[in-house]
Amino acid sequence: MNLKKQTQLILNNLEEEESCFSDLMIKLSEQKKAIESQNEERVLQIIKEKSALIEKFKNLENEVETHLQLLSPKDMEDLAQEGRVLKESIESLLEKIIRLEEECEKGISSKMQDIGKRILGLQKGKKIGEGYGRYQKIRPLISKKI
Repeated sequence: MNLKKQTQLILNNLEEEESCFSDLMIKLSEQKKAIESQNEERVLQIIKEKSALIEKFKNLENEVETHLQLLSPKDMEDLAQEGRVLKESIESLLEKIIRLEEECEKGISSKMQDIGKRILGLQKGKKIGEGYGRYQKIRPLISKKI
């Protein structure tokens, strides 16, 4: 395969990765809204959709790696110059994705803490209730040993 075709393939794959990250950003925004509205089913659905996008990204990244191994160091430098804007765009998207993921994680952990507090409150209420409402077992008057 000639050099131009090789570099063009790499650039095309990187553009697809950028598109994949853009789609991931959209899914993360939807996930954040679903977490805020406490729509568990939608959150789980979005996580599955995100997994598919991440898998697509991994495949593209593997393809880029295999093509990069075929290039010489000088060709890699030329490719880096050619794809500089694309690289900056991808890095910017990754930073935004990380920030959104952290916000979603904080939202979920906050909800989990609230649920934990409710569970503890219910357990305390159950212990208090046991002191009032439990009846002792009624034992038979005649022993079973007879």
